[in-house]
Amino acid sequence: MNNRPFDFSGATALVIGGASGLGRAIAEGLASHGAHVAIAARQLDKARAVAGEIAAQTGGAVSACSADLTSEASVAALGAFIENTFGSHLNIAVNSGGTNIRNPIDGISLAEFETVQRTNITGAFLFARTVHPHLRKAGWGRLIHITSIFSSRSFPGRTSYASSKGALLQLTRTLALEWVTEGITVNAISPGPIATEMMKPIIADPQRAEEFLRRIPMKRFGEPREIATAALFLASPASSFVTGADVVVDGGWMSA
Repeated sequence: MNNRPFDFSGATALVIGGASGLGRAIAEGLASHGAHVAIAARQLDKARAVAGEIAAQTGGAVSACSADLTSEASVAALGAFIENTFGSHLNIAVNSGGTNIRNPIDGISLAEFETVQRTNITGAFLFARTVHPHLRKAGWGRLIHITSIFSSRSFPGRTSYASSKGALLQLTRTLALEWVTEGITVNAISPGPIATEMMKPIIADPQRAEEFLRRIPMKRFGEPREIATAALFLASPASSFVTGADVVVDGGWMSA
């Protein structure tokens, strides 16, 4: 595979949050390069519909399941799904699930704060714990977390989100060290502002959009496909010596 690093024929992949946004772009990328991909979303009907669309678009094998990162039982049930769908062998696990509530700290209720933490960091912990034995059984494995530049930078009103993403980056680094002898790499991708559904309210507001664009040397918002290509690298044999890394895809924001 070293001569064809982005040929995922025979590989299996599970993408949490694969029915929309960055997760969908990553699922499409993996399926178009030969992986058997399963996408997970809270709503099973939506996951199935998107799986059908990706299969028709790429000609690949795409499965669907439901998963709620805020529920330990729901995430644990993914183990049975992996066994039934992939014969218990999972090569690539991508956590693209997440949520965001924007408020200054005085306007955040404990319930709101805990909702963001429960999804973005506790859910990531539960997902990693569930997929770990299946990545190990596969002989080679990749766990990829979609974090954010807010894991290292922040804005006012991002107390809940930035806290959770900073924790997710540290989870990534710790698991990379724990699993390094098992043939499993663990890495993060930190996107800057990407034109997804989550960003639409900001992009549609000229003043808020300009606030972001002033910080981006490229003076544009990124596209989901530009995150997918980073994920393909981290999922591939070409990244076999990369673990515990944070791949920043932000149009130069962090370097400015």
